[in-house]
Amino acid sequence: MKSVQKWIIACIFTVGIIAIVQIQEQKGGTSQLRTIFTQGKDIQMVREFVIAQLPRDYRPELIPVAATPKDSMIPTMATYESMQPYEEGVLVSYTTPIQVTAREDGIILFTGHTRHTGKTMTVLYDGGDIVTYGFVENFSNLPYTAVGENDLIAEVQPGSMFVKIERAGKNLEPSAVTEWMTDVLY
Repeated sequence: MKSVQKWIIACIFTVGIIAIVQIQEQKGGTSQLRTIFTQGKDIQMVREFVIAQLPRDYRPELIPVAATPKDSMIPTMATYESMQPYEEGVLVSYTTPIQVTAREDGIILFTGHTRHTGKTMTVLYDGGDIVTYGFVENFSNLPYTAVGENDLIAEVQPGSMFVKIERAGKNLEPSAVTEWMTDVLY
């Protein structure tokens, strides 16, 4: 059923119940429907009754979701051309498009646009590192989404990408960022 049809049926159902209650109470009595709809247990019973009236073969519309397999021909973060300090992190230069994958399991804390790093994504990894990727082209996830190890999280076009790694509340030095990228990534 479409959303509009559901609302129309719900409105008709509500108006019908209100009308029946009013008709029953005009004769000076109390309506049994009013007592049914004022107690929580009875509302659950009515809900189950209504659901039982729906066709058994009714299935909600499913939207297929497919994961994008990692293409082994696309270079990773470890294949950078040069690296230089920038703001509180480093700018890493690439001559080919790359796919940024999650280092380990974690959660995406932020995706958006910032003044100094353009399209930016921040990921909190289970190991405690907070990594910010800036100047990315496309995000693969939204904020507060869990990611698994080697999941695609962003794509970068040829040019520069900003990387900042916070460990134990302190930013890693550029040499430590180099080690982090080569140790963890392909």
